[in-house]
Amino acid sequence: MGTAPLVELKDVAIGYSGRAILDRISFRLSQGDFLGIVGPNGAGKSTLLMTLLGNIRPVRGSLERRPGLRFGYVPQRSRLDPIFPLSVLDMVRLGGMGAGRFPLSSSPRRDAMAALEGIGLAHLASRSFFDLSGGQQQRVLVARALVRSPDVLVLDEPTAGMDLPSERSLLDFVTDLNRKRGTAVIVVAHAIVLVTGRAHRIALLNKDTGLFAVGTEAEIISTERLTDLYRSPIRVFDIEGEKVIRAASHGEGA
Repeated sequence: MGTAPLVELKDVAIGYSGRAILDRISFRLSQGDFLGIVGPNGAGKSTLLMTLLGNIRPVRGSLERRPGLRFGYVPQRSRLDPIFPLSVLDMVRLGGMGAGRFPLSSSPRRDAMAALEGIGLAHLASRSFFDLSGGQQQRVLVARALVRSPDVLVLDEPTAGMDLPSERSLLDFVTDLNRKRGTAVIVVAHAIVLVTGRAHRIALLNKDTGLFAVGTEAEIISTERLTDLYRSPIRVFDIEGEKVIRAASHGEGA
């Protein structure tokens, strides 16, 4: 990109309480990048994500962020507590509150409405957030993250529990945001098909096998790597220049 990276990790080890669960992690994220972080459940994706966001310190190594860097974080919907009766507008306005609940802008309501308009859900502003469909809820959470005008938009398992049309619509929206605004995007997923054809680079990780590898789709996706990633036979075929991925039976091998 020709500019200083937004985030750069150099030989980082991630973990908790000084104990590393995965090391030798090195990559950089620049403006306009789209990075997919892929691994099975329990692979260490959340630990890496929390380290990138600054919620966990690296066990060792160097992690540098551009001064003033703003993240927009879209959590998994399953982690939200439905006990609070928030409207759609209230949920989005929460994205405009900083530490200590100080607004990040002089017009948080206006900014929240603008974010809802941007995802085509302004007409649902007064509805209860938890009465929406899964796809609508996820788009509202994206709007909440965008209120901050983030440099990096981070989505954690963004399509969990969504039907295929809603999944496609959300990923198309995020891809369009990346291409038109130049917002850097990180999508964390357990299924690699969510990021193939969209991400500029893909990072594969699994703490149980010590795997961390990052590269373009062409560089990173292979039968051997995906079998190592998921600890189960995976076959990768190259058909007319496109990679096709499918689970293999144990009788087929890798």
